[in-house]
Amino acid sequence: MLKKTILGAAVMATLMGNATSAEPMGPLGVELTNEAKVIFLTTMADSEIKSKNKQEEILCLAQNIYFESRAESMSGKAAVGNVTKNRVEDDRWPNTYCGVVGEGPVRESWKTKKDKNLKDSERVYYPKKHRCQFSWYCDGAADVIWANYEKTGEHIEGNKKAWQDSLNVAVWVTGWSDITIKDNSKGAVFYYNHHLVSPGWADTKEFIGVLGNHTFMK
Repeated sequence: MLKKTILGAAVMATLMGNATSAEPMGPLGVELTNEAKVIFLTTMADSEIKSKNKQEEILCLAQNIYFESRAESMSGKAAVGNVTKNRVEDDRWPNTYCGVVGEGPVRESWKTKKDKNLKDSERVYYPKKHRCQFSWYCDGAADVIWANYEKTGEHIEGNKKAWQDSLNVAVWVTGWSDITIKDNSKGAVFYYNHHLVSPGWADTKEFIGVLGNHTFMK
């Protein structure tokens, strides 16, 4: 416990020495404020997840849980996380969390597209608006996890808790820590917010159940 406390303090000191503005973190390009970064890094240390690849995968999963269900209960967050995992394990989708969450057609940035001599690895791509698997990722709005205010550093308690809960659920869903949870989505690979939409594709899927704001299907 002392080691983790010291590590947490070191992480906090390092980040607080930087600007408080949100910066991109992870392959999905989501911006995290300093407090959001501290929560992520501390959770990885507490969960003893040292692999950079696993940390990146958990980050992608947690971001999806946060933006899809941050106002949901822990059960609601777990269901969203489990649907994402079920897709990872299904041959119809990519076999990584980052791949599943970021799946969809992309367009190249005009800045890199105009340079015909640029290497493929240096080109920048963005998801096409309203064409991806998870609406938050390509709705055209900025994706920021506001755990603190930029100017003052003051914590935003509701967002801070939602982000911590999302990270905890992501760790448990992956099964990469001492704590694991069962699939409470019952094998679902689709869901939608029945308060906001009524998608045409729902008629072609098998209904599983309703949890919180979402209807789950497979």
